[in-house]
Amino acid sequence: MSQIDDFGKIWLRGFLSPEFGVRVDEVYFVIGTGDPKNIQSLIYNNYLIAAIFYPDKKNRVFRRFPLNLVPKSPGTLFNGFTKTKHADINAITYMDSGVDEFICSEKIYFLNNSGEIDPTKIMMLTKWK
Repeated sequence: MSQIDDFGKIWLRGFLSPEFGVRVDEVYFVIGTGDPKNIQSLIYNNYLIAAIFYPDKKNRVFRRFPLNLVPKSPGTLFNGFTKTKHADINAITYMDSGVDEFICSEKIYFLNNSGEIDPTKIMMLTKWK
């Protein structure tokens, strides 16, 4: 079963600054911009699910990345990755075809009793199957 193995910033070719990303097995996913402490992610039913809180916009963005997408965006591991050697990589990004996105109010309740994201609540909210 896949799991999130490492996380940090990834600098994509042509971008002005690095963005938050995770490594699942040997595949890199660029989840998006924002403060890493406001980003939560998990693996659920062959998807990487990410929840990003933007306090300045007072909203949350949920993104769903199929784990079988092919990484096409060249980039470089920037910082934060502690279990992965620095390398040039290809990544799957939140802008790629096949990635779903849902934006809602910051007040939407999507955490479980432990304060972790609850994928079943996200799936119901977004109507993703």
